[in-house]
Amino acid sequence: MKKILLIGQDGMLGGELCERLKKNADYEVYETTIQTLDICNKDAVMNKVQEVKPYFVINCAAYTNVDGCETNFELANKVNGIAVGNIAEATKAVDAILIHISTDYVFDGKLELDKEYTEDMQVGPVSAYGKTKLLGEQNAAKAEKYYILRTAWLYGLGGKNFVKTMLKLSETNSEISVVCDQHGSPTSTTSLCEILEQILIKEPEYGIYHSTNEGFTVWSDFAKKIFEFANIDTKVIPITSTKYKEMYPNSSDRPANSKLLKNKLHNVGIYPKTWEEALKDYLKEELK
Repeated sequence: MKKILLIGQDGMLGGELCERLKKNADYEVYETTIQTLDICNKDAVMNKVQEVKPYFVINCAAYTNVDGCETNFELANKVNGIAVGNIAEATKAVDAILIHISTDYVFDGKLELDKEYTEDMQVGPVSAYGKTKLLGEQNAAKAEKYYILRTAWLYGLGGKNFVKTMLKLSETNSEISVVCDQHGSPTSTTSLCEILEQILIKEPEYGIYHSTNEGFTVWSDFAKKIFEFANIDTKVIPITSTKYKEMYPNSSDRPANSKLLKNKLHNVGIYPKTWEEALKDYLKEELK
C-alpha cells in the first residue's frame, strides 16, 4: 500500500481526487487543507511530509482566480510559486515523487492557431496567474522525481467554474456574450483525476505532461455546447477578446492559443475522453 500526501483537498480538483483515491485499496491517503497546512510555511510543510513519509506527494493547492492574481500578485506568487518550492524540497528530503498541477497559461498563446504546444516549447506567460504558475513549475522540478501536469479550462462539481457560471447566467439571461477567439481544451476534474490515477499506476518517465481532455474549441462554442447538452435555449453571442476587455477593463489577458498537444500522454498509453464526452458526463451529475 503506497502512502499519498494530497495537498489541497479542499479545492475543486483535490476534493474529487481525494474521494476517488480513498476508494482504492492500493493507497493510504493523507490529506491537507488550507486550514491544516500552510504551504507557505517551509517548516510546516517539511514536518508534515516527514511525519507521513509518503510515496507520492500530490499538490492540488493553488490560487486559481486568474483576474484576482493581477490584483493580489504577492499572495498568488507565494501560493502558486514560492510554496511549491517548499513542497518540492520536502518531497525530495524523503525521496518521494511529486505530482504538481500546472496550466496552459504558462504559454503566451501566440502560436499559430493550426499548431499545438508541446511540453518542451518556449514558455512566456502573459498574465500574473501564468507567471506565478511558471515559477511553481520551476520549483516543482527541484524535487527531481516529479510530474508536472499542465491542464486547461478546468471545471468540476466543487467550486466555481465556467460551466456553473454559464448555467447560472442562463437562469436570468436570454442571451450571453462569450469570447470567441481563445482556443483550448475544456477539461473536467474527473478526466484529470483519471489521468492522475494512470500516472500513479504507470509511473512513466519524470517530466511535464500536457493533461487535458481531447479536442479543441473556443469559449463561445463551449458555452453553446453546455446549453445544448443541458437543453437550455439561452443564445450565445460570440465576442472578441478585445471587446471583452473593453467591457471588463480589469480582466487579465488570456492566451489566444491554449492548444496543448497530448502525444506524450498517448505515448505512455493514457488517452483522455473528448471534451464533449466529459462535459456530457459532468452535466448528468451537475443537473441532478
